[in-house]
Amino acid sequence: MFTLSGVNAVLNALVIGIFMPSRVIVLYDFLGAAAAHGSKWCYLLFVAIPLIISGSLLISEKVSKKSKTAPEQKNDEENPTNAIDEILNGNTPHKDNIAMISIWFFAIISWVMTGISLNNIENISVILPSIIVIMLSAATIFMTSLYANSSSTSISGIHLKWLDNNEPIRKRANRFSLYAGLLSGMFGVCLSAWSLVISNNIPNCIAIAQLVLIAFILPISYSYILTMRNL
Repeated sequence: MFTLSGVNAVLNALVIGIFMPSRVIVLYDFLGAAAAHGSKWCYLLFVAIPLIISGSLLISEKVSKKSKTAPEQKNDEENPTNAIDEILNGNTPHKDNIAMISIWFFAIISWVMTGISLNNIENISVILPSIIVIMLSAATIFMTSLYANSSSTSISGIHLKWLDNNEPIRKRANRFSLYAGLLSGMFGVCLSAWSLVISNNIPNCIAIAQLVLIAFILPISYSYILTMRNL
């Protein structure tokens, strides 16, 4: 996570330094209109937050590893696990999930705000629908990832009675929900970006509809079909 945060920070800082004007909007009022201007480097705050979170987590992991006993360290070396496999298999600790959500939330915010500044948008309310859809898409990715990694009988946060005491089906349904949520969230971000390009909210409406269909209805239906087939 620290590496990804670092790459994001470098790329965002390059865009800010090269393309952004020296003075930019740094504050909007409650109506979405520009309220204050300042240095473009103020936007590095959004880039720094993911680095601080991931850096703190990395230091914490290093300290905890040093405190382990020799047998525990040997077992870890004998059973290496890829970080992506841990996420997909639901082995990540709760604190890691929360950290991942926080990191990507601020990473997305940094790019949204950078894009607004690059286009010199004086009233953020003009593009507010697209920003909301981007945030909903990101939240869908985070939420489906979080619940797919948990041991509950929920799919995307919705409790399903037919998954009670049905561990094999739950695992398959949660894995499907994870991929569906990731795909739906990324597609939603692309649609909202397209909505900004063409200045039309139709792609935003499509994005919301597909979020509900692919990230929620489809995984729930899939889990029910699996359960009925195994009765």
